Amino acid sequence: MDSLFLSYAEPQLAAEVILGHFESAPHPHLPCMREDGSYNMVADDGQVCGTAPEWGFPLWCCDQIVRRTNDLHWLRRLYPKAAAYLRWWLEHRTDAEGWLVYACSWESGQDVSSRFGPQQTGGTIIQHVRPVDLQAGMAQGAEILARWTALLKQEDTAGEMDFAAEAAWWRSIADEFTVKTRLMWQDNWFRDYDAVAREWSSQQDTMHLAPVFCGAAGWGQIEQLRSSFAQPPVHSGWAPLSWPPVVLTLVGAAAAAQLPLDAAELAYRFIDAAYRSIDSRERDQHAGIPGVTREYHAVVTTGKWGASEYVNAGIEGYGWGALSIHLLIRYLLGLYEQEAGVIKVVPVIPQALRRTGAVYRMGPLPWEKYQLHIECIVRDVHSYVMHVRCSVQPAPAVLTLLAPEPVQEAVEQQWEWEGAWGEERILQLP
Repeated sequence: MDSLFLSYAEPQLAAEVILGHFESAPHPHLPCMREDGSYNMVADDGQVCGTAPEWGFPLWCCDQIVRRTNDLHWLRRLYPKAAAYLRWWLEHRTDAEGWLVYACSWESGQDVSSRFGPQQTGGTIIQHVRPVDLQAGMAQGAEILARWTALLKQEDTAGEMDFAAEAAWWRSIADEFTVKTRLMWQDNWFRDYDAVAREWSSQQDTMHLAPVFCGAAGWGQIEQLRSSFAQPPVHSGWAPLSWPPVVLTLVGAAAAAQLPLDAAELAYRFIDAAYRSIDSRERDQHAGIPGVTREYHAVVTTGKWGASEYVNAGIEGYGWGALSIHLLIRYLLGLYEQEAGVIKVVPVIPQALRRTGAVYRMGPLPWEKYQLHIECIVRDVHSYVMHVRCSVQPAPAVLTLLAPEPVQEAVEQQWEWEGAWGEERILQLP
């Protein structure tokens, strides 16, 4: 997640950071480590915990960088490590019937969650529980790898790898875990399953909406879940907008359910809480230092009527606390990565900010070889005027002497249109 947020400002640096993480990890499952190289998440039976496919959706975050940069040279280096990562989970974290499990709740990222039953610590073994978000995360990850192999096959002139076979295999894994995910739909909800007690969980959790975000839910299931986004369930006792990886899932699921207005309002509530602390001119009453991201949001009561609101809380300097950047660009200004040279734009300024004549601008935003400048003007509560300017600048003179290709002239293209909030437009970059 940290690298995804960094990529909006420095895509090359972000790509280098996340690739370095995959290439330098001592094991394929990307174990969580301290500065001295020791492991800080070890299950009670001694298993070293890895990075779960569903916690922050690491492959999905990488895929957004791929779609926005179209850097296939980088992807060629990343793919073998990403494939080894998912294969590790398939080889080491499946039960006797082929369902994915966590060694312990630390490995899930959802420490001591009540979803997994009674636990003494986050290291308690929970391999009897089949979590629905983990099955969905595998379906999503395999689908992404299948897409990557198709891209790499087009560029593979040396025949270094059988990308066609790789694509077919990952497609079969994606299909298998999509089916598994949909089988976990019980009593109008996606539910975890206790394989020892042979019982479906009665608990509803925000992370149970992950199948929608991951594209693993059927449309009939999505239809029945749409009303849940107006009042999302808690996350193991935490408010639904408390933890950034959960918020990434929740807001992404709302958008995937074709509820862009709900997605924007959820995103805005998170952004508003974070911004009030980050942009403060003095330390807030919750010990937040202005300009420093925090680990999560806590819920506090304010005013004589006891209204609830979110405030920054937890450990300082947490990278995923910068989630607001992603939410703002993707769900408010509405810029969605599609494929090389293609952007989907779905502007949804939240209700509280729809003041007639208000102008919201952002730029420059790196996007492939281009820079984007975005301007959204509020016409009224129902509609907007959008202006997108795309430019590519010639390389600096000191670099053009070394360039193997002809120097590209400066190119600029602009789009302007009117629309209703939530309506989408596809832009083809020059």
